[in-house]
Amino acid sequence: MRGLRWNWRLGLVLLLTAFTLSLHYMVLPFPHWVHLVHRRLCYVPILLGGLWFGTRGGLGFGLLISAATLPLALRHSGPMWDNQDLIEIVFYVGLGLMAGFLVDRREAERSRALDLSLRLQASERMASMGRMASGVAHEVRTPLGAIQGAAEILGEDFPEGHPRRPFFEILLEEIGRLKRVVEDFLDLGRPIPLNPRPVALAEAVREVFQSLGPEAARVGVELHNHAQEEAVVRADPLRLHQALANLVLNGLQASPRGGSLRVRTEGAPGFWTVWVEDEGPGLPPGEEGRIFEPFFTRRKDGTGLGLALVKQIAQAHGGSVEGRNRPGGGSVFALALPASDAPVPGGSRA
Repeated sequence: MRGLRWNWRLGLVLLLTAFTLSLHYMVLPFPHWVHLVHRRLCYVPILLGGLWFGTRGGLGFGLLISAATLPLALRHSGPMWDNQDLIEIVFYVGLGLMAGFLVDRREAERSRALDLSLRLQASERMASMGRMASGVAHEVRTPLGAIQGAAEILGEDFPEGHPRRPFFEILLEEIGRLKRVVEDFLDLGRPIPLNPRPVALAEAVREVFQSLGPEAARVGVELHNHAQEEAVVRADPLRLHQALANLVLNGLQASPRGGSLRVRTEGAPGFWTVWVEDEGPGLPPGEEGRIFEPFFTRRKDGTGLGLALVKQIAQAHGGSVEGRNRPGGGSVFALALPASDAPVPGGSRA
């Protein structure tokens, strides 16, 4: 529909341009006032070109009409400053450029206003969901802790080797998963407190791989740590671990059995970026911008909180995170955090 509107507008401006230019050569034998009227008619396609197609349209049609009227303007025998046709050509180009510039600036302001409005709406939605999630999580956390305590007491009746011990372990595992979900809800609904200090990314990745090693073995995905030893950021160690663990876990859940997940680092002025690359199906087309929205998920067992928390943690550190598809397949997430010039406590930078 937009392309059709663009086409008929372009056709109309071209038709008006052809009409006014044909008149330019037809009115030669007519009185001077007819020439004055014709010169004013030439402004119509120039203005329409600027209004409908911006700076390129206004300038383009201004130059087109100027080029078509220039041969007759050059036939003037008097001084150049007394050549009304040449002076008119300057106004053709100037008016087209000015009209297009004003339209482009108005469109840019409208686009910024729309973007600001969308961001405000998203912020309000997130704040509302955060308050709701925080309230639910507070109500659930206390009875969940009581359930865990009771389950651990009952577990004394099911020692290792008991035929029902596997069911007890499943119970504890699911309680632990629910506790993590509750903590994620609470983190989403409140500002993240930070205790930043110099942290070596290579060591942080090793710790994440160690904690998620059993999960990687279960799904049959190899973990590869290519983080540089000299990569040191200023971050809260616990929050950095949480963000990296969420990114790695997200990659493990997306990767096929027999695949691999690779973590590498890359330095830039003032920042270090952690790249988490998987071999999964990649991000859904057109949804790259939504993956960090709270509660957005394509997995049946997902909560849609992991990546949202990664973004919140990154922004709390003054960094950023983004995700996109890899050219060869799979997806890659980039977590950028401020670099630290101070050495890591208990060690030194390589």
